[in-house]
Amino acid sequence: MKKTASIIMWLLFILIILYPSGILIASCFGYGFELISISAFAAAIAVLSVGIVVHDCVYKNTLEKKGLRILSAIISPFSFINAVLYIFACPKIWVIAGVSLSAGCCCYLTVKYGKPLALKIIALTLSGLMVLPIGCMSFIFLIFGNISQNTVVKTVESPSGKYYAQVIDSDQGALGGDTFVDVYEKSGFHTILFKMEKKPQRVYSGDWGEFNNMQIYWKDDECLIIHSTEYKIQ
Repeated sequence: MKKTASIIMWLLFILIILYPSGILIASCFGYGFELISISAFAAAIAVLSVGIVVHDCVYKNTLEKKGLRILSAIISPFSFINAVLYIFACPKIWVIAGVSLSAGCCCYLTVKYGKPLALKIIALTLSGLMVLPIGCMSFIFLIFGNISQNTVVKTVESPSGKYYAQVIDSDQGALGGDTFVDVYEKSGFHTILFKMEKKPQRVYSGDWGEFNNMQIYWKDDECLIIHSTEYKIQ
């Protein structure tokens, strides 16, 4: 049973740090990092978190190894950081509930098994500092929804297929909105869990609703024409 608990614990930790570490590493190389399904990851993390706590309550003291105690100490602040990123990426009630449940279970593991004591105290302090901001952020998203809604209304591919431009309708509710044009380079890679792509270049920003009458086409792979104005792709 201790081996089962160890496997679940390590799998949970890997899933929790995947998104934060992926964003950090990808950004260092000018790439963006996205999970294929935030909702599925939130559900998996919640199930594993509850599973390890239930397993511990049933079989008792299954995380006694030194490595697992250190892991237990650091998992709670990582779970809160992960929760913030998930909520910003997909502020749906089931995502908020899943990552919040996971964070609570991770705090339980830190309190019960976290070692050494100094690391445990630091981890719980950092986690405690994040509780109120996450709670407020979740409340705002649940009550008011995501204030800004970006919708891709048109995609135009370059002649060689190396780049593609997306026309984006950014609806900001009572604040109005904007029309953006972002250019992406077809690079990076996709897996069944996540994808990495070069960060887009924003070449145009206009008034809300402007996309309805926007004239946009490629002159060549290095030049995009918007309303008769040339925009060079770097």
